[in-house]
Amino acid sequence: MMSEVVKKGEVVEIKRTLKAPLGTVYRAFTDVGAVSQWGCGTRYENINLDMDVRPGGVIHHRVKAKEDGSPWTFFGVYREVEPNTKLVYTFDWKTDWREDPTPSTVEINFIDQGEQTEIKLSHSGVPGPGISSTEAHWTEFFGVLGELLEQKVIT
Repeated sequence: MMSEVVKKGEVVEIKRTLKAPLGTVYRAFTDVGAVSQWGCGTRYENINLDMDVRPGGVIHHRVKAKEDGSPWTFFGVYREVEPNTKLVYTFDWKTDWREDPTPSTVEINFIDQGEQTEIKLSHSGVPGPGISSTEAHWTEFFGVLGELLEQKVIT
């Protein structure tokens, strides 16, 4: 299914319906093994992923680009964790050549639709130059996740 994307200033909003029940989709966002399968899209590979999914817990994700091997580190702190309903966490990324000036915020809402689940993502506080790449990456990641859920690789 296609994603519905809206860009508003420093905010990217994406709405997508995934062909899997709510519990499965929520686990896909909170289980290290599941996130490791889709959270890099197709252009990156995992180096390491740690997730402590609770308010105040940390997410630390290290990846490298398949094309040139450049490393990326994503770091965040969970602000809200409402099982099967909502996740909110800060998002900060770093490379050897760039840092975001301040962390942005990711909010994901999960809406039960029986055998399907709608997700609404809002990624706010994204610096202007990063809006297009943020939209492209989330769209790609959700595409990979959707395929894995449909193929029942993630259950």
